[in-house]
Amino acid sequence: MKISFLALAATAIAYASAAPVEKRAASNNVVVGYWVPWGGVPVASLDMTKYTHINYGFGVTAKRNAQPTDIFFDRYYDGNNMRALVARGNQHGVPILMSIGGWTGSQTLSTVAASADLRKTFINNAMVFVRNNTLPDYATTPDGWNMHGLDIDWEYPGRSGAACNTVSPQDSANYLILLKELRAQLDLEFPNDRKLLTAAVRVQPFDGADGKPLGDVSAFAQYFDWIAIMAYDIMGGWSANTGPNAPFRNGPAGLADQYSFVQSIDAWTSAKFPANKLVMGTAFYGRSVITTVDMNAQNPVSMYVNKTSVVPKGGPSDSNEINFFCNEGSVYSGLWKWKELRGTVLTTPTTPAAGWTRYWDETTQTPWLFRAADKTFISYDDIQSLTIKVNYAKSKGVKGVMFWDMTYDYNNELVNVLQNIHCTSNCPTVPVPSTTTAVVTTTTAPVTTKPPISTPPTSICNGVAPWNSATAYATTGTKVTYNGRLYTNSWWTQGETPGASAYGAWKDGGAC
Repeated sequence: MKISFLALAATAIAYASAAPVEKRAASNNVVVGYWVPWGGVPVASLDMTKYTHINYGFGVTAKRNAQPTDIFFDRYYDGNNMRALVARGNQHGVPILMSIGGWTGSQTLSTVAASADLRKTFINNAMVFVRNNTLPDYATTPDGWNMHGLDIDWEYPGRSGAACNTVSPQDSANYLILLKELRAQLDLEFPNDRKLLTAAVRVQPFDGADGKPLGDVSAFAQYFDWIAIMAYDIMGGWSANTGPNAPFRNGPAGLADQYSFVQSIDAWTSAKFPANKLVMGTAFYGRSVITTVDMNAQNPVSMYVNKTSVVPKGGPSDSNEINFFCNEGSVYSGLWKWKELRGTVLTTPTTPAAGWTRYWDETTQTPWLFRAADKTFISYDDIQSLTIKVNYAKSKGVKGVMFWDMTYDYNNELVNVLQNIHCTSNCPTVPVPSTTTAVVTTTTAPVTTKPPISTPPTSICNGVAPWNSATAYATTGTKVTYNGRLYTNSWWTQGETPGASAYGAWKDGGAC
């Protein structure tokens, strides 16, 4: 049955506005934003009432640094911004944390964590960010940056992240030791002024020596004030087919990677990490791919179809420049910031511009967009989907919400939704379109049925064994099949799902 389109005669769509929520209401929940200096949003323009904490990204560990324990940042480019952000934070009562690591900045953390001597040096280097500066700001090497804590963004202990990373099966065990020693040093130097220690983590608990997520991570909780789950980048250009970037619930098995906002809370709490130390990550962006079919012509419509292997340029700021710290090739990310979507693709939060069609997937509770002219698919989050996530997070008793990043928003539309985490009574519900103003062009009813993806076999997969999560693939160049595609490993790997990351061990060799 064809999905019918709804057209309402009026002028523009508007969301029902809710009463503003106080930043620090009776609850002790947090709204954590990441701010980066390359985002084009000056520190002076930030509305500090929207955040309880801000992480500065990033202090980088990289193999190109002189020592594996070095934490690189530019004392001018970063330093001026760090001082400005700390000053603004102090003025508004918003603690500023230094985030160490990131996708291309986690390269030597495995090496550091494995050595007692390297851990000691690394911890001393990290402490500089939270120590009080006794030298002039213009000093060549300030002895402190006056921050309020450290955020460890190791991507990922025991699992391949960026191609330049060092990885060891003992990473998680060593990470626990590093955290214990780092927490002890923070408490030793600041016994009366507690410095925060947080982390960004993936949608599953840390991997054990067997390459599988640990069943009990309660020992880590004693050292963290909270961890923030990066419940996004679930599907994108690296995936076998189209699907949601940041689903609320899992999509259908066999079509969607089985990770989501709900799944990640369940995974960490099942592994005995306390809910009240979980902060749920949200994405203020979407990701685009190019499909092989006209998604508007499907019957029934599905957000899961075949795609090409080429990731298109996303929004205006998307770049294919080679990363300074880790050369993973000249490739686009397909990323669309929310403010870019609102500037060119969406004329209101739910009204697509000419040529685009907006859909809502009922299973994953996410919107998606399609443009038939060039077969561009974009999965993203908006006011409606974020409201669902925040309301659910509150119901599960988590510590708060986090988002990437503060330079992506449009007129505070999305960060305003996150304020609901503080609400204790008469809280906003999912916004609904106004019936008195606006035209909804090509907005569809919820999608509930998803047909299977058919990929006819070809000779390239003949005789190749299926991927097995329990197998250690130690020989580079080993071929496996997974979800109808051929993959080849670039380094040792075990338990890493082929196609789960564009920068993982498995390289996509095409459809079978």
